[in-house]
Amino acid sequence: MTLLKRLDNIDVLCEDLDRMAAFYHDVLGQPFLFPYAPGDDWFAIQCGDVTIYFFPGKGEHAEPLSPNSDENPPGIECYAWAVDDLDAAIGELDGKVEWISPAGEWRHPSGTWYRFRFFRDPEGNKMSITEPHKV
Repeated sequence: MTLLKRLDNIDVLCEDLDRMAAFYHDVLGQPFLFPYAPGDDWFAIQCGDVTIYFFPGKGEHAEPLSPNSDENPPGIECYAWAVDDLDAAIGELDGKVEWISPAGEWRHPSGTWYRFRFFRDPEGNKMSITEPHKV
């Protein structure tokens, strides 16, 4: 039996909180967990069961990750947002996000498969939208 229940939150360090808040809330449509006003020194968005907290970081960002996972160093690869219809989500986000790959597909021998497309947030963090088809 494990003591761990579910992923509760993720902390992201960033340079420009206001720009990131506008992107995650206004572009991606994620609700703020607590009221946020430009100039605040942190914010949180709620993504289903997971809260993402954003805080100011220090120094420079690491190099942006490649869309090809085989080329990237160890660490967190990306955040994947589940969608019901990948094509509709691409249409809604087109022109609002920096796409870094065409749409792709991955299939597992179990029958589970995913359609996905990678993009970046304003500070270069890699993420994707994914249409899961889990068996």
